[in-house]
Parts: sequence; C-alpha cells; structure tokens
Amino acid sequence: MPGDEEPQPEHHRLRFHVLGPVRADRDGQPLPLGSPQERAALAILLLRDGRPLTASDLVDALWGDDPPHRAMDTLRGYVTRLRAVLEPGRPFRGRAKVLVSTGGGYAVRVPPGSLDATVFEEHLAAAATARASGDAAGAYARLTTALALWEGTALAGLTGPYAERERERLTELRATAREDHYDCALALGRHAESVAGLRALAAEHPLREKPRALLMLALHRAGRQAEALAVFSETERLLPDGPGPGLVRLRERILAGDPALAAPAVSGAGPASSEGWGSAGAPSALDLLPPEPAGFTGRETLTGEVRAALSEGDVVVLTGPGGTGKTALATHTARAVRAAYPDGLLHVDLRGTDPEPVDTGAALAELLHALGVTDAALPDDVERRAALYRSLLADRRVLVVLDDAHDTARVRPLLPDVPGCAALVTTRSPDLALPGARTVGVDAMEEKEALAMLTAVGGGRAAGSAVAGGDAARSVVAACERLPLALRIAGARLTTPPAWTPGDLAARLAEERQRLDTLHDVGVAQADADAVVLEAACRVAHDALEPETARAFRLLALPDAGPLDAASAAAVLDLPDATRAEAVVGGLVRAGLLESTGPGRYGQHALVRLFARRQSERLDSPPVRDAALLRLLDHQLATAVTALLRLSPDSPLPRHLLHHLATAGRPLADAGAARAWAHDAHPDVLATVRQVLAQDVPDALRPAVDLLTVWAALTAGTARRHGLEPFVRQALDRARERGDDTAAARTLRLPVAPSPEELRSALRLAEEVHDPLTPLLAGFELGVVLLELDRADEALPLLVRAEEGLAREGAAGGAAEALAHAARAYIALGRPEESLAAADAAVERARGVGRGRTLALVLLQTGRAHLRADRTSAAADRLREALAVEPEGTDPRREALVWAWLARCRLAQLRHREAVAAADRALALEAGPGDDHVRGLALAARGRAQLALGEPRLALGALREAHEVLTRRGAAEAAEVASLLNEEFGGG
Repeated sequence: MPGDEEPQPEHHRLRFHVLGPVRADRDGQPLPLGSPQERAALAILLLRDGRPLTASDLVDALWGDDPPHRAMDTLRGYVTRLRAVLEPGRPFRGRAKVLVSTGGGYAVRVPPGSLDATVFEEHLAAAATARASGDAAGAYARLTTALALWEGTALAGLTGPYAERERERLTELRATAREDHYDCALALGRHAESVAGLRALAAEHPLREKPRALLMLALHRAGRQAEALAVFSETERLLPDGPGPGLVRLRERILAGDPALAAPAVSGAGPASSEGWGSAGAPSALDLLPPEPAGFTGRETLTGEVRAALSEGDVVVLTGPGGTGKTALATHTARAVRAAYPDGLLHVDLRGTDPEPVDTGAALAELLHALGVTDAALPDDVERRAALYRSLLADRRVLVVLDDAHDTARVRPLLPDVPGCAALVTTRSPDLALPGARTVGVDAMEEKEALAMLTAVGGGRAAGSAVAGGDAARSVVAACERLPLALRIAGARLTTPPAWTPGDLAARLAEERQRLDTLHDVGVAQADADAVVLEAACRVAHDALEPETARAFRLLALPDAGPLDAASAAAVLDLPDATRAEAVVGGLVRAGLLESTGPGRYGQHALVRLFARRQSERLDSPPVRDAALLRLLDHQLATAVTALLRLSPDSPLPRHLLHHLATAGRPLADAGAARAWAHDAHPDVLATVRQVLAQDVPDALRPAVDLLTVWAALTAGTARRHGLEPFVRQALDRARERGDDTAAARTLRLPVAPSPEELRSALRLAEEVHDPLTPLLAGFELGVVLLELDRADEALPLLVRAEEGLAREGAAGGAAEALAHAARAYIALGRPEESLAAADAAVERARGVGRGRTLALVLLQTGRAHLRADRTSAAADRLREALAVEPEGTDPRREALVWAWLARCRLAQLRHREAVAAADRALALEAGPGDDHVRGLALAARGRAQLALGEPRLALGALREAHEVLTRRGAAEAAEVASLLNEEFGGG
C-alpha cells in the first residue's frame, strides 16, 4: 500500500572498489574484508554482476591447479566471515541478502552503482555514445569521471588465475579509456596541457601506437614540430617491426604542414582529417560565472557601454562604490557577449575588500585548474603560473572576469594578455590602473531602472501600478538611493513572510535612515552615504527575521572562508544535517541576505557580511561566536580525515589526532570525491586555520594543528603544499606561546623542506611529551634529509626505526617507503646484500599496498639504490616501471625526477644519446612545475653525456647552469658538478 514502504536494505549503503586495492565501505566507513584470498573471493563474485558461480568454479578461480587441502571448507569459512562483515545485523541463521547461496554456489547481489568497475564501464559506454554523436565535450566529461574511479592497479595484491585475467581486462580498458580521453582533449583544443600526460602514457605502454600518435599530434599543434618528429624517431627504435602505416602517414603530414592537422576551430565540430589519430569537436565552452541575481533588470545603457569598451580593447574595468551592482553587471555583460568568446567564461572572486584578499598565486591556481591543470602539474611560483596561464589561453578566445580586485599589482598577472582574450575587472578602488584598460563607472541606477528592479525582486506582491509608478515605490527607491544591493535586500521584504506593503517598507526604511543619519551627524560612526543606505536596508531585513533565522544570518557571516556549502553551514549553525541547513539558508536567500554563488554554495556580499558581523558582536556572546568557528574547524578536519582515508587507507594520522572529533564531517564516496573536495576546500581550510589562530579562539590550536597535519599529507607533492608555510609558522608561534610542546612538535615537521635542526627539535619535544606519532614521521623525514646530505650512517638507524614503527601501526605504504630509503642507506654504507634485500622487500610491500603513488616512490628510491650498487640494468627496470604506475593522469614533478635519474642510469650504461633524451624529457616535464632540484640533476646528466659525445661547448653550458641551480638549492650534487667543471674546464 502507498506509504507502507519497507526500510531501505542495509546493502544499499555498501560500496565496493576493485579498481585498485579491493575494499568495501558502508556509509563511507571502511569494512575489514580479511585476507587477500577472502577479498579475492568477494571480488570474483562482484565482477560477475550478480550471476552465480558454483563452489567448485570459485575454487578454481581462486587457486587454479593448486587448491589447498580441504579447499571447500576454506571457501565456506571465507563466505561466513564475509557475510558477517557485509551484513553485521543479520540474525543468526537469517537469510543472507548480499552474499547469497544459489544451489551449489554463491552470488553477490548489490544495487546498480555499488561497484566501481561497473560504474567505470557504464561511463565508457556513455562516452562512446557521446563520441559517436560528435559530442567530444560530453565524452571527455564521462571519461574524466570514469578514470577518476581508479585508485591504482586493479585488484591490487590479489593472486589467482581469475584475478590475473580480470586485472588484464580492466587494465586494457583503462589504457584505452586514457587514449580516448586524450583524443577528446585534443578535439577540445587542449593540446598544450595534454603533452605531459601523453608522454607518460606512451612510456607506460611503449608498444601501443595510439598514445604516440596523439603525442605527436599534440606537440605539432603546440608548435613543437621537432619534438613531434622525435617521438616518431624514438618509435622507430622501440617497435620491432617499426611504426605502423598510421604513424608513418602522420609523420608525412606533419612534415608537409598539413593544415587539416591544426587545432580545431573554436566554433567547429566534427571529425578532424587525421586518419584516426586525434579528432576534433566543439570547444569546452566553460562558464564559471556566478549566477545572475534574481530579478536582474535594467542597466541597458551600461551594458552597451561595457560591450563597446570590450570591442575596443581587451581589458575593461568596472569601478564604483560597494553595492552598485558591479559584479551583477559584469556577469550579465559577460554572458551577453559570450558568442565572441566561445572557448569559455572564467571567473575569480579576488575578495579585494576582505581583510585578506586572494593573493595572485592562489588566483592563478584557480584559473589554471579551470583550464585543466591538475594540482600535481601546478607550478610553484607566480611567474611560472602566469606563463603557463598565458600559454594555455593562446589560440583560445576566453573572457576572464576578475571580481572585486584590490590593487593593480595583484591583477596584472591575471590578465590574459593574448590576442582574442579579454578581461572584465570590477573594483571599488579608484586607484586601480591597468595599461590600456577602458574604465566604466558604475553608480546608482536611474529611477526607472530602480523601480523595475524593485518590481522584479518584489514579485507578485510588488507588481502593478503600486510599485511601478506609485509614491510608496518611489519612496522605497529613494530611501535605497537607487543602489541595487539595497533595493534587492529591501525589496525581498515585499515577498518574504510576513510580507510588507510598499508603504510599510518605505516608512520603515525612512525611519531607519533618519536614525542612522542622526548617529552619523553626532560622530557615533563614520561611513559614507552608500554605507548608511546599505546598513539601513540590512537592519530592516535583519529585524524582520525570526530570532533563529537572524542568529543564522549573523553566525554564517563569521567565517573568513569563502561561500559555504550546506554541510559547512550546518556545522556553523550546529544543525543536525545539510537538509536542515538548506532550509535556513534558503530563507536567507529569499530575504536577500545571502547569495547563491554556484550550485549548493552560498555567500554574502562583503558589505552585508560586515553588517552581520557587527550585529553578531552586539548580540552574540564571544563563546557563541567562537563555538561557531570551532564547529566549522571540526567539520573541515573530520572531512579531511575522511579524504585522507580514501586516498591512503593505512595512514596513521587519523588514529593519532590531538583533537577528539565531534562530527563525522562530509561523507566522500571514493578517492575521486576525496581529491575533488580537497581541491575545492583548500582556500577555505586555510582561511579557517588562519582565522582561529589569529583570533586566538580558545581550544582551536590542537584541531588547527591536526588539520594542517592532515592537509600536508593531502597536498604532498603539489604546489599547494607550499601554500601551507605561513599557516604552519603561525601555528608554531601559537603553540610556543601556549607552551603546548605536543602541538609544537607536530608543527615543526610540517614545513615543505624542514631543516635537520627543526626535525631534531620535533623528535626531542615529542619524546618528552610521549607523543606516539611524531617520532615515527619526523624520524623518517630526518632520515631522508640526512640521506640526501650523504650522511647515511646517521640516516640508517632512523629509517629502520621508522620502518618498524610504521609497520606496527599498520601503515604499510609508509613502511615500504622507509624501507626503500633504507636500501639506499645500506648501499651507501657498503652493505650491498642488505641493500638488495631491503629494496626487494620494499617493492613487494608497495605492490601489496596497491597505490600507484607509493609504488612509484618505492621504485624510484630502490632504482637509485641499484644504480649506486652498479646494478644498472635493474635500476633502469625499476625507474621505467616507476613511470608506468601512476594511478591516473600524471605527476610531472615525480615523472621529471624519475627521468632525471634514468638519465644518470643511461650514463652509467654508456648510452649517452639516451641519457641526453632522458634528461631532455626531465627538463620538459620540469618546465611546468618548476622544480630546481630536478632541473639541476637533469642538466648535470645532460652535460656529462654531451662531454662523452664530444660536445664540450654544449656540455659547459649545461654544467654551469646545473651548478648554479643546485648550489642555489643547497643540493649535495652541486659539489660533484663543481668537481667535474674544475677537472674538464678549469673551473668553468
């Protein structure tokens, strides 16, 4: 009967993952699936998509021709234990609903969407359909989502014939999906940003021709024809039978300058004539602008003026006081001219009127991410980011809206500065001056426009002659000084229960204006006329709210973080869930006091937020305000912990937090969701940490240190990691002020490149306060630092202790990495047998962990150990494999470092031309992120190879630059290069 629905089965909350280590979770919480064989049994049944398998066939799939004694009993034990984990609430002898018995066998029955492999293949099918219909952008989006599901090698760590077959099948599907993904990227004009990833894909699958063809096409379109042809030459050497006819024809077309190979026209769609190697399609058509405010109307004259200014130049500045509607005008105009900018509309809120405006580096990071640059590929410094930004905009037609700019210096690097692109800048600063920019002043609306806006905002209650031309409406418009923001807030009172008449609203606004004018006249407050107008409108709106809604309005203004999602709003307001928060937030949006800044995110205009904060200072006690910020901090920390567990399930950090979490945070379904949340939340997390530390919020230090510690792990290996430095120093200063040695010890190891002294201090403090976590991590990190300084005798005991401690903690990935570094220390101390044993054990453990990043790190370090032991063939194998195990996409920093060491390996093998090629590959990859250490290593290898090849002039230039870069970095290899320069060139 209707309404008599059964409760949702428990298995609807289960999620299963086989595209990496086999795991399962319920409501985001990981489940203990037991031994590798138990996980293998579950994976086999999951991959049959609900179809049953007999017990004997399952035994064969698990063990092949070598089953254990009493295999059937063992299998039944597996099933019993798995059922207990998957359905913990099932009554004794109750009927199983997930892992079910079917005659003489078993099956796993789960709802659609519960298994990542099935979802992956569904996305592939949808992408194929989209491509067939010419929708390259839709296919690209589907493939991006599909590939984000992968967490490493499929069925990692599982043995048996069935697992091997399925691993091969899924790996082949992934490789093809990656090829198709890059094919779509080229169709969308993303050739420059695809080069690094295609190089990695070609290296990972050296015998597949399509990645090489796509790489050649991407290089050709990026104007790098020589490199494109070099790919063909390398393919001739690698493939036993030489390149196929498709590659040969592509080379000929590149040599001939075939115009059909050019990047797709921005307005074009349809296939490119590249004979299967790359295609063309519609542009990506980004639109990252915030939504226009409800009821936007008028401004026809200003819109025309801005459009005319854009047609005359590439930079237009909208300037005027706060509340005049500059952002709404910029958004409206940008969408009105989007036909002239078919490659997209970008937007960055620079928050120039905030106490901490967005810095240039962070703004460039946001723009680069919108253009497809991953965190791993993000350059470290502003200059490189700006250069990459301009290169990605070359040959595109994009309009960039830079909202609420603070000053000229912060804005100039954000201007596209390439033909075909333009920028709209909004600012309150009259001093902002940009070369060649057209300035358009934005002031109060004309009365006719203001009346139209009041009618639009007021809806049915305000429609008709009463508002359109009545005296009450004119009084409202006059009281609001025709400022759009004030009109929007005041007009909302006409529709928000209890709705007022225009006459009531006019009278209340006049009364409030008179009161505030009196206060200003006697010097109680200092504000310009516009601020008085806005304050009057905000007071009228605030005072009409229900008490709990008014409290929510005030508390939501307290965080320095950007626009909040519903889950974060629920934390600030101490509400039970996001649904309840949505209801409260929706009421404030309807009241004109909150704005929807994007799907599911809400913010306040800077002037409204300032009013709300002042009201909170007047009406809410300090403990109430502090508690709101602490709840947000707790929510962010809990969600960050969930993200870390999705990406590194064996991390010891969540088990050793200094702060006891009061909430579960936001659920994150998988690694892809974790990465996406961590990227989006990065500025908000740092803003919250800065705020609670700067305001010295009671009880905030330890959760802030926890959040910085987890965030350092989430951003490891990316440029965003460098952004933590000022907050780490801020937390350390606060910890020392408070005399909190545990917090100080944990913070001392968080700088990007902590000194040996900082790490020793962390160890000493941690041992004094008996902190179980810091000695493991700081000891490991100190061992690595000392090893790089050629102090292997000091490094080895630290690394051995770290490996043992991390293994006890169950941190298998960290233990494998420590053991790999120990292998390097053993060989440096002349203990080759122990080095070889440690290296082999480290690689075996890393393979069992199943995370591509861990295995890549371990392979790199063990490759270095083999190289130092003169086992160059083994070293090359390890280094080449390290290039092939990234879980998805590329990590240019790590790839560049591997290529630099591979260049040294080729030097040791006297394969000097290959050494030059490997060094050049490292330099090409390093050029994006800008890693001086990698650059120095690669240049040193290149210089040595060129010396051996009889090219002393080229060698001298490379070695000189290598010495300069490595010396500046303080790298140990600088002395080695200096010695070579002195020996060969008399000091250079």
